[in-house]
Amino acid sequence: MTPTQTEIVSAACPHPLDPASIDELNTATELVRKQFDSDVKLFFYAAGLHEPAKKILRPFLQAERAGMNLNVPAREIYVIVGIARTPRNFEVIVNVTEEVVKSLVELPRTSLPPLVPSEITLAMEITMASDLVKAEVERLQMPLDQVFPEAWDYGRDSENEYDRKVQVFMYARNPETNHPESNVYAFPLDFLVILDMTKEEVESIQHLPLGASAPKNRSQNTTRKTGKPIEPEYVHELQSQSMRKSVKPLQVIQPEGPGFQASGNLIEWEKWRFRVGFNWREGMTLHDVTFDGREVLYRIALSEMSVPYGDPRAPLHRKSAFDLGTYGAGYTANNLGLGCDCLGVIKYLDGHLVESDGRAYTSKNVICIHEVDAGIQWKHTNLNTGKAVVVRRRQLHLQMIITVANYEYAFYFILDQSGEIMFETLATGILSTTPIDPEETKKCRFGTRVASGVLAPYHQHIFNLRIDPCIDGDGNSVEVIDSVPMPLDEDNPYGIGYVTESRTVSRSGTEQLDAEKGRVFKIVNPNRINATSGQPVGYKLVPIVSQRALAHPTSWHARRSQFGSAPVWITRYRDHELYAAGNYTNQSDGDDGLQAYVARDEPVENQDIVLWHTFSFTHNPRPEDFPVMPCETARVVLKPNGFFDFNPTLDVPPSSQCFNRSVSYEESKRSAGIQTSGQEMPCCKT
Repeated sequence: MTPTQTEIVSAACPHPLDPASIDELNTATELVRKQFDSDVKLFFYAAGLHEPAKKILRPFLQAERAGMNLNVPAREIYVIVGIARTPRNFEVIVNVTEEVVKSLVELPRTSLPPLVPSEITLAMEITMASDLVKAEVERLQMPLDQVFPEAWDYGRDSENEYDRKVQVFMYARNPETNHPESNVYAFPLDFLVILDMTKEEVESIQHLPLGASAPKNRSQNTTRKTGKPIEPEYVHELQSQSMRKSVKPLQVIQPEGPGFQASGNLIEWEKWRFRVGFNWREGMTLHDVTFDGREVLYRIALSEMSVPYGDPRAPLHRKSAFDLGTYGAGYTANNLGLGCDCLGVIKYLDGHLVESDGRAYTSKNVICIHEVDAGIQWKHTNLNTGKAVVVRRRQLHLQMIITVANYEYAFYFILDQSGEIMFETLATGILSTTPIDPEETKKCRFGTRVASGVLAPYHQHIFNLRIDPCIDGDGNSVEVIDSVPMPLDEDNPYGIGYVTESRTVSRSGTEQLDAEKGRVFKIVNPNRINATSGQPVGYKLVPIVSQRALAHPTSWHARRSQFGSAPVWITRYRDHELYAAGNYTNQSDGDDGLQAYVARDEPVENQDIVLWHTFSFTHNPRPEDFPVMPCETARVVLKPNGFFDFNPTLDVPPSSQCFNRSVSYEESKRSAGIQTSGQEMPCCKT
């Protein structure tokens, strides 16, 4: 049978939301090659699933859940490709079901492709082979094999700056060991390198200021005064201190196996059912999320992450990164099977990406799925009888971790038995550092000395979570709900009353947080009424109250990441409008993204809508953040609010000793062969 756009699904036919496979990616890139002359050298930046239009996919998903026969949309792959060593780049859509190129569009000079791993490697090689760089290293009187280059996106500092560039920050390994695992961020060098990636050559060397405010005047042959950090290393075998011996094993054992079922990328757990996606840019995505057969979300994913630095001294004023749009969460995803990133019974999912030559490869174990005991779900003790009923809180965690140069970010989707959906962000890794004269005594206003000769500039991590709801079906609205005191009048004579005030957002735009009013945002379906409350069914967004972008609105930092200017954005849905900072963030000019989407001023009441939540870490580094940073955590919560008629966890079995098999402290000591003193306590009985 010849594949068509309405072929009935079979075991050999992938689901429309399955991530792109190795074969599909290879088919797509091969078809792209045929669109160019055979002697043209191509550079493949990225490729992945081009998701079907919602008007096609929604009916398919509804029919699938109902067990009906399915008409399968064609599988399409998008490819970002360029002609090597030229400024010409293209976006291609390939129908791999029918093996035809659907569209091929040349990108404007303002849309530069992402900075992919092979290009980062190339940038490092160009840097270390440069005579200009070798001269700088010789000036610093250190061996070349001690130097480490770190390639960053160039940022932007002027109009019409579209030559593809990379800036390379320079570091050195610990001079006392030159160990390959030493922490290079403890030894920053005093120059950076600008590369022209089209010409594949060093464009310039730029020296960094060493003072706490303005650059110091110094000659080219000045030898850097190297600092001596108290503890520069994070790798345990390189540290000067010994490891603690107080940590005992804590093991997660599930003797009957996990409570979730995985069939490919379809996950079912408790009353949840959803599909997990993966792509080069967003990394992990969730699709078609339902609870007990009721629709909750069409799609949810981290849309963008911008990291603008607050060091105002040239050339460090350009320092910023779009960790998703320019580097890609998929490209930077960790292999979680290599360490102990997840505990318990774990399901791993792989991802598929493309090399710069167009060949597809597998990135192993990029997502881990496991259950977690998260404490108590609910409890009550009957004061008349003394009987206590307690239900523990079980959650399903879906985790991925990315390493973007110096930083690690862990992202979790957390599903709860109560119908809650949480998105948690953890930031760790190592501060991006710059040198400062070890003898400098002046306080730095925009950074923290974290070690001798090491300055960690202030910066922000600005995230945007894209939430595409379908609460009990089509036609959703956003209500802004405040809790406010009642006036002191005849209806409130004692002055203790308060009420909620609600308004419905009617046009696309932005909304502000108001902690004083306890403001929340409720996504409702006005066409479905809760039988208990008499109000529309809904979920509320419990937003993270955090700081907006601090860069001046006219700055390139602010212009390129305008999604950081407001915490909540509401837009009308459009296919493939997925990214808060636009489709192309590398050296972007800020003309694309959420500010353009809301400018359409479209109706968003009882419509197909998208809610975007921006939150941030304002990171003013501490000495405790070095040489490696303890996790900084933030959690966004989507909580049922009138979606259910009563507590949806009433049917969760009560917690009991025969089920949990906890052990008393005294018993554990006896089992370990350690003598204990004091009165023995009996084991807890159900």
